[in-house]
Amino acid sequence: MLTALLLLPLAQPAPPVEEGFVPLSADAELSAWRLPKPGAWECSDGVIRRVAGGTLFTRRIYEDFTLRLDYKIGKGGNSGVFVRAPLSGRHSALGMELQIMGDHGKPPSRESTGSLYAAKAPAVAASSGDGEWNALEVALLGRHMKVILNDQALHDFDLDDPAVNEGLVPGIRLSDRCPRGFIGLQDHGAPVEFRNVRIREEPEEGFASIPLGPGPAEGGNDAESLVVEEGMPILRSTEALGDYEVRLEYRVEVGAQAVWLARLDNDPKHPPLEIVMGDDTGRAPGREASGALLGAASTMMPASLPVGEWNDLRAVFRGWTVRVYLNEMPVLNVPSANLWGKYMYTPLRGTPALAARQGKLELRRVRARPL
Repeated sequence: MLTALLLLPLAQPAPPVEEGFVPLSADAELSAWRLPKPGAWECSDGVIRRVAGGTLFTRRIYEDFTLRLDYKIGKGGNSGVFVRAPLSGRHSALGMELQIMGDHGKPPSRESTGSLYAAKAPAVAASSGDGEWNALEVALLGRHMKVILNDQALHDFDLDDPAVNEGLVPGIRLSDRCPRGFIGLQDHGAPVEFRNVRIREEPEEGFASIPLGPGPAEGGNDAESLVVEEGMPILRSTEALGDYEVRLEYRVEVGAQAVWLARLDNDPKHPPLEIVMGDDTGRAPGREASGALLGAASTMMPASLPVGEWNDLRAVFRGWTVRVYLNEMPVLNVPSANLWGKYMYTPLRGTPALAARQGKLELRRVRARPL
């Protein structure tokens, strides 16, 4: 009987219950995550395992949060946890990578377990024995970062601290890293496992949802997700804004295109600033690509996700200066001088709005803050 019991698989511990934390689901489909290709990662018994090929990223962008997880890696293994990282480019240089290594017993360095890869060594070497479970916590609140591994503090500092950034080249300094981004579990060719991945988000300071309705006096539709289709009336806010930042998520069907109208007034002679959201399949950067200022300024790079996936769009309007980030990649930066001639008679205060030009678009998490 004892022999039979010893042969039974050990059940994984239940995820801890912590106030405000939600799991980044470890279901068989890995529904909270973006698979780099089918079969690249798998999940069973609550454990996420690297199989072959590609980093596993969340489907959503996060800004201020506390992330907790357990990981296990064998001797000589190499992996990491990306935070505030873009989907393209060098994730560890544009975002940040908490290094995970099978290096138990080795001294701290800029490439050891718990380091901010190639940028900052951990205060102590705190990993468990190779092949054992480790508990990692990463807290990013504004410009402050704190990292704890197995109850030992590895980092507790400000990203903009000159002493921390001394010796790092521009663009690689921690002060230059993305302020928002995806969370990723790195594939570096070694077997690695994660479990109990959970996150607590902090409110976005100064942001409020933007109710959108079918007329200038009929706002109020701030449902979790709203749909706009070709032929529908413009969805318009009731509140006028001047300089502001807007954040939203959208997804489109094949061939669809819509625009975010930055500041509408009631004079049809005033051309609105229109930011494109659409199906970019086969489309090069240009004046009709997602993130472009329609007909006025081209995007610098492609950054939209495939049809059917949610995109994260962030746009900043200061006077006639427009900056757009698509999935946290900087796709548009147009100074006032470039737009003044076209928009010089357009008021710099108006109501934000949304209009479909072709097909259907879904929108969610629409919020803004005055600047």
